[in-house]
Amino acid sequence: MIRALLIDDEPSAREGLIGKLKLFVPEVEVVGEAGGVAEALVSIDENTPDLLFLDINLAGETGFELLEKLESREEDVRPEVIFLTAHDEFALRAIKFSALDYLLKPVDPEDLVKAVRKYEERRGAGGRGGLSVLMENMRSGGEGPKRIVVPTYDGLHILKVSDIIRCESSSNYTYFHLKDAKPILASRTLKEYDLMLSGFNFERIHKSHLINMNYVKRYVPSDGGYMVMEDGSRIPVANRKKEQLLKMIKGM
Repeated sequence: MIRALLIDDEPSAREGLIGKLKLFVPEVEVVGEAGGVAEALVSIDENTPDLLFLDINLAGETGFELLEKLESREEDVRPEVIFLTAHDEFALRAIKFSALDYLLKPVDPEDLVKAVRKYEERRGAGGRGGLSVLMENMRSGGEGPKRIVVPTYDGLHILKVSDIIRCESSSNYTYFHLKDAKPILASRTLKEYDLMLSGFNFERIHKSHLINMNYVKRYVPSDGGYMVMEDGSRIPVANRKKEQLLKMIKGM
């Protein structure tokens, strides 16, 4: 069984989630409920849950305030988190960078099952560190994310965003090519990382390639057009991207 604590300031929302958990993921046992940070801390100590279903907005407080109070605890005794939220672009991007899961309200049963399965996979692989990365990225504010958690076949890798030279699609997986390190194979699609990293000087210049513009050496127009990266790789540029990229390079 998975011992879960529900933290939401709306009793009706907690009641609705309890019903969906019982119906769709009965292996999740709800061991407690809380409507705010102080109440949640007491319930965590009393019930030692494995998993928190945590609303981001808690009537004048935030779920992140609770996580700050849990940061001082050893990682192996901290519960994992699935966030509950309405749309909050900055918070959701930080959550995605940390390889943690979220559910949009009202909670869709299919999404609920997927989130619980991902938690089980992460627990089985012994993956930790996502909460620490999340809090670091939240504190960075408008400066952008500092680190990203990348799930692989052998666990979770925590990477500095500034060390990512490029990402390359491999079917439903993504190769991360890094500065001063061997490539790693992430168990997520390039599309997901494109959505995460867009806006932080990463550009999808080809259907199979996402590059960090900070590592571009030059653009070569011959042979169909390609970018030369600092690691020596030559990355093809899609025709529809050439005009946009030339403008970007001239402005660098």
